Amino acid sequence: MRALAAKLAAQMKKLRIQLFWAYLLLFTLFLAVALAAFALVRQLVTGQIGAGRLDVLRQIAERASTIKTSGITLSNLYFYELEEQGALEVEPGAGEDALTAYLDRQKAKYDEVFSQIGIDNEVLFTQPQGFCYDSGQAVSFEALGQQLWYRRLLQSLIANPEEEVQFSRTFRNDFAPAPGGARYQFAAGRRMEKADGSAGVLLVLLDEQLLEELYAPALGEGGEIYIYDQDGFIVSHSNKKMLGKQFVNVDNMRSMYGENRYSVIQKLGQSYLLSTYLDEETGWTIVEEIPTDAIFGVLNQASMILGGAALAGLAAALAVALYMSARISRPLTELSDAMDAFGSRNFAELSANTGTWEIDHLRESFNHMAVEIFHLMDAVQERERQKRVLEMNFLRAQINPHFLYNMLFSIRCTVEIGKNRQAAQMITAFTDLLKSTLMVKKAAVPLEDEFESARKYLVVQKLRYGDKVHFELDLGPGTGRCQVPPLILQPLVENAIFHGLEAKPSADMVVVASALEGRELVLTVTDDGAGMDAETLARVRAKCRSTDLGDGSSIGLANVHNRIRLNYGAGYGVQLDSEPDIGTTVTIRMPAVWEKGEESDESADC
Repeated sequence: MRALAAKLAAQMKKLRIQLFWAYLLLFTLFLAVALAAFALVRQLVTGQIGAGRLDVLRQIAERASTIKTSGITLSNLYFYELEEQGALEVEPGAGEDALTAYLDRQKAKYDEVFSQIGIDNEVLFTQPQGFCYDSGQAVSFEALGQQLWYRRLLQSLIANPEEEVQFSRTFRNDFAPAPGGARYQFAAGRRMEKADGSAGVLLVLLDEQLLEELYAPALGEGGEIYIYDQDGFIVSHSNKKMLGKQFVNVDNMRSMYGENRYSVIQKLGQSYLLSTYLDEETGWTIVEEIPTDAIFGVLNQASMILGGAALAGLAAALAVALYMSARISRPLTELSDAMDAFGSRNFAELSANTGTWEIDHLRESFNHMAVEIFHLMDAVQERERQKRVLEMNFLRAQINPHFLYNMLFSIRCTVEIGKNRQAAQMITAFTDLLKSTLMVKKAAVPLEDEFESARKYLVVQKLRYGDKVHFELDLGPGTGRCQVPPLILQPLVENAIFHGLEAKPSADMVVVASALEGRELVLTVTDDGAGMDAETLARVRAKCRSTDLGDGSSIGLANVHNRIRLNYGAGYGVQLDSEPDIGTTVTIRMPAVWEKGEESDESADC
């Protein structure tokens, strides 16, 4: 035995070590796969978002190109108008009013056309010692000549005469007062030379706001979109302080990040998704910077949670591996012996094999014990079923004598007062009633049959009482085929007549009704009899809910209440409401139950 115990201990130790490394390796593999999957998902999301943002920038560039092209087109139109009207030869005070009026009319026409694509513009024409024109800004041409952007534009036009139309940097318009303060604009400019070599300058001014409106809807939380030209000057930016500044080194920008590409960069200690798109037609580059936190917020949170979970999981893996290896190997033999003893009541010698036999034997022992327990449960359930059947039979047997006594008493009273014909009719109706009620052996009958039995009983009582008894039977929609315990309405109708109508000379009505309320069936028996005061009502209610029937009063109520509770549970039964000299209402509440295959048909009637 000692050798066997030593061998078993060695095997359990080896099994414990194997389980430990198996659990640890499995968890480590799972963690590695989860981290790799997370990195792959992050890379895929970055690619999809980056490609999507480049497409957005491309659309912005196309619309920005429309604005720039519109500036060139307007410059050409006004150039030809000025040239055709000989604006360079018009001297101040000699025909300039007519030329100004003509240009105003032409501008109104052009504005009507270009307003359809959302292009607003202003026109300036200036020349030294000659005709000058502005489109209603009240321009200070002297202040215009001092503008740095204007002088640089003139230098560029002189240095590059092959480029007829050139664009200025974005500037703050301080030389033409406007409602709401100065605006930020950029200009399409061109020279118009005289024969003597002097020149005038035509400027078409466009608001920088036109560009900002293109990309403002695409701005995300914390992001920036800006446009710079081929020299690195900011053409449009949501931060107006940046406008007109040479913020970007174009060569460095393109060498580091390329053209029409996206990349993740670090800026001021924060990570951004940088996307750039170069529009070859305009020479403008659209740049978008979005904080990666705004894009990968959920993924970053998941990575932090995953990292924390990885550290916690690694520690837990060590603990779980140690615990599970010990938990499985150490008590395995002891549990097997214990269950074997429990199942067969006979202690067997321990097996020298590994845990396979022990686990199989544990399963067999458990199955054996489960079968035994199921047999015991079946026996208990069968005893409970028989007990309930006996109780139900007792309750039905209890109400039969009470019902027979009252009916025979009614017939006897009819005979004693000499109404032999009515007595014979009552006996005939009573015989028919016995066949349809007391001879029923089923545990449940359709409610429509129970209503018919109640009707027959009321017919018998009407033969006895004559006009003293009137009744109405209201079988609600969808309730006729509901299954109910037999003889549950007759005792309530009987109480309504003997304790309600008889006690009040003017009472003569009993109403029996049924209705569905959700999945419940509700039956009511109402009379307009004497009713009960609060003390009597409380006493009757107490007797109704008591299994001790005492002197036999209210036996019908108690009997019906107890039968319903036995069939459907404590949540159902009889409810009694009454008021003195007004009447009494007895309400039965139970589940709505149909025979198999009938529920759908009945529900359709509701």
